[in-house]
Amino acid sequence: MNDIEYLVHSYFNNNTAHSKVTSSHWQKYGKLQSVTFKTPRGIMTNANKKEGIGYTFSTLELKGGGFGDFKKLTTYNLLLNIPIFIYLIFNSWAKLRFKTFFTTLFYTIKSGQIFSNDVTRCALTVDYLKKNIGDLNSKTITIIGDGYGRLGCLIKLLFPKSRIIYINLGRTLLFDYYFSFKVFPKLKHKLVKNLNEFTIDFNYVEAEFYKEFEIKSDIFVNIASMQEMNLEQINDYFTLIKQNPNQIFYCCNRLSKKLPDNSIINFLEYPWQGFEIIKDGLCPWYQKFPSLKPPFIRKYDGPIQHRIARSQN
Repeated sequence: MNDIEYLVHSYFNNNTAHSKVTSSHWQKYGKLQSVTFKTPRGIMTNANKKEGIGYTFSTLELKGGGFGDFKKLTTYNLLLNIPIFIYLIFNSWAKLRFKTFFTTLFYTIKSGQIFSNDVTRCALTVDYLKKNIGDLNSKTITIIGDGYGRLGCLIKLLFPKSRIIYINLGRTLLFDYYFSFKVFPKLKHKLVKNLNEFTIDFNYVEAEFYKEFEIKSDIFVNIASMQEMNLEQINDYFTLIKQNPNQIFYCCNRLSKKLPDNSIINFLEYPWQGFEIIKDGLCPWYQKFPSLKPPFIRKYDGPIQHRIARSQN
């Protein structure tokens, strides 16, 4: 059973129950994720075999929800979203490095999605990391909760020698794997099941099992998903990040969020002890977003803070 088949089988086909590390947020919004098949299951074509991950890649149709928008790259969606593109041209795209903009445009074509506000946020994040951390080439970057593999793919495109590790709930990890493979079909992709399986390009770790591995990374990144975790899960990830000194952590999350179980998660109450704060403040590209419905410029549900920190012990 290949990696994609394993994720579909384990988290969609035969197991609809939520894992024990699933927060109340994802117990609610995980229902928006679904897998369907475009052709009868079990049919293996020569093209499928060449792709190296079985029939599921060509026949799989994924539908996500709760972790950003995804709009297919179609003429209809391009025309429909012209007002949003105009907003992005003046408010966001002009702030991107020339190379980052055209690399991101290439990425959207390869992944089959429009150059949306969510994609733009990821591109702005990469530029911010480069400016404040430096060249990411030859670095290992662990992304906790990417979603569609957007940030990982953009980093890999802009810094080809980097190594990407995704940690995500098994259901959502399928999306990271599927779209990253779509953009980089010739690179190495591996669902990590033991310590010796990490590869040089893309590594996928189920959040259900990440504690079983020693994950060594130069940079950890979490964007808008710690705000969706229970406090115990946040503490566990901070323990992972702080296990070695001089680990860089970029964290971008809402200052305060109430989860469906009525618990409140506060950014400033994360276990920041043992970190040196390098950069801190409200994230300028993550306070408002364009919409096709009035009001056309909307605020997110609360202020979103971003911070670069370095572990000290």
